[in-house]
Parts: sequence; structure tokens; C-alpha cells
Amino acid sequence: MAAGAAFVEALHEALSRAGVRKEQCDYDDARGVMLINTGVGSEGATRMVPVAMLAAQHASCADDGQRSELLEAAAEAFGQGAADVPRTLEACGLRLLPQLWPASKIASVQLSLAEVGGLPHCGLCGEELASGQAGAAEELGVVLVCEYARPAAGPGRVALPVTETPVLAGDLGRWGVSFTEAMARAMENLRSRTKDGPPPEGRWEHHASGCGQSAWQDGFDAARCALLPALVARRKRPDGVPDAGGHVVAFAARSCVLATMSKNALGLCFLGDTLHTKIAADAGALSSHQLLSKTPYRLLKMRDGAPGASAEHPLNQKAGEGFVWRWA
Repeated sequence: MAAGAAFVEALHEALSRAGVRKEQCDYDDARGVMLINTGVGSEGATRMVPVAMLAAQHASCADDGQRSELLEAAAEAFGQGAADVPRTLEACGLRLLPQLWPASKIASVQLSLAEVGGLPHCGLCGEELASGQAGAAEELGVVLVCEYARPAAGPGRVALPVTETPVLAGDLGRWGVSFTEAMARAMENLRSRTKDGPPPEGRWEHHASGCGQSAWQDGFDAARCALLPALVARRKRPDGVPDAGGHVVAFAARSCVLATMSKNALGLCFLGDTLHTKIAADAGALSSHQLLSKTPYRLLKMRDGAPGASAEHPLNQKAGEGFVWRWA
């Protein structure tokens, strides 16, 4: 979603007051993202500004005061570096989390960041994304992000939308850890966040068809269901009706996962209808409903040692003695 020229210019002005020159900014109108290159070497940083998301928030502001406040908050986050990935792994705290991105987005960002080492990533079970997959919009990959939230200063004030700054190869080098080691820390944070959220009986909202929709609504629903697949396997219908078949899941958007069973015809119909008519239509307007994939996945229990992922990888999730979870 592209942002209007007037907003982009207003953002440039706000960033300039934070010391960012226009020539340091590279705005991609098609993707609605701006790259800001600051400093050099170990003191430098590459910042990804979600311009399209900010423009949508700016358009929804009630008055000029709120619009100015939003621009200044954006300048603080992306001009002064408040949203930057911390200089040390320990400083990330609970903000370091895994996130799902379409493989096409990963490939696009990789190309943009080639000069600074690229974007570390992997497949849903820790495997490498093959070159063919990296250009396929329906495939999903996993990246690391550092969440940044700046709440409103008070009643009637505007809050900066929660943003996720991707962890780049340079960040891992500065931390002195591998991508797998950082992913293990991020998965610990995701488990902790999941436990602090809704109790097991409140993690899914069910339609009469038996299709469930994830209830966390925090921007990491898709990540936790994909990377902690036991959350899907343990889903139960509140009406007690047993469902036959295997688990079918749509990672529709960051905050929306739809789940049903392969022999539940009504549930499958509801899943498809919701995915293709409601969520896809809202994807351009709501950043929390950013469409991830319109292709349903099957959750499979496979014997451990299957090719594609290391047994030691934090995304290689056990499904019982001698078995692991895999997405197909």
C-alpha cells in the first residue's frame, strides 16, 4: 500500500528535525517502506520505516495536533533510533520475537539490504528457504524482530502503532551470536508471552461450523501457531463435537489464524470464505491483518530425523517420543 506524497514529505520534514537528511532515505513507494542509512561500520544502522502503516494512522488522526504528534513520535522512533534493535542481545529483553513473513517479502528485503549483510531467516521448521521458495508469495519464512511500542501520552493523545524492527545480519554480528542462538531466545519470549495471554480454553474463538480463530490478537498469532504447533493440535471445540481428520490451518494474517479439521466440510467452507472474502479484503486497510498466505497448511506428525531441519534447531518441535511436527 503506497503512501501519499504529502505524507511522505511531512515525514521527511519530521525526520530532518531529528537529524536525518533526505539523501539518507530511500523510499520504495510500491512496498510502502523507507530505508534510512545512518552512520558507518559498527556504529551505523539501517532502519526500515513502515511508511504505509504510518500514513494510514496519520489519516485516521482526529485533528492536526494528533497528526503532528504522530510525526514527532515517528521521528523519535526512526530518526533518533528509539525503535532500533538494541546494541546487545540482553538489552532486547522480551522484545525479541520470531515473526512470519511471506517469502516474497523476505526476498525483496534481502535484495534491499544486500550491502549490509541481508536479513537472516529460515523456514517454519528451521530449514533453509530454497531459492525457488524465496520468490513464492504463498510460502512463509521466519525472521527475528524487535518489537517497539510507544503508548499515547494521555487521554486523547495519539499512540505510535506498534512496530517490529527486523534483526539484520549486522545485529547478530554485534551481539556475537548465531541466528539459531538468537532464535532460541526469541522462542523463549514467545512461549512466555503465550502463557501470559489467554488461558487454554480462551485461545480460540469458534464459529458454529467448528472452525476456530486465534484469540491472542497481538500481532504474533500466526507466529505462535506455526512455531508452537501444539497450540493447534490441542485446540478443542467448545461444543464437545469430535472432529475427524487432520489439522488444516490458514496463517491468514499476523493476528489471525484459522483452524479446522480436514473432514469437517462446514469448517473448511467457513475457513475458505473468511480467508478469501473478509480477511483478504481488509488486508490493505489494517496493518494487523496484513495478509500472510491464502494457502492452507496441513499439520503433520512425522518421525524424527526427517530431512529438512536440524534436531537441535529451536523450531524443530517435538510431537511425542520419536516424532516431530511438520507443516505441509
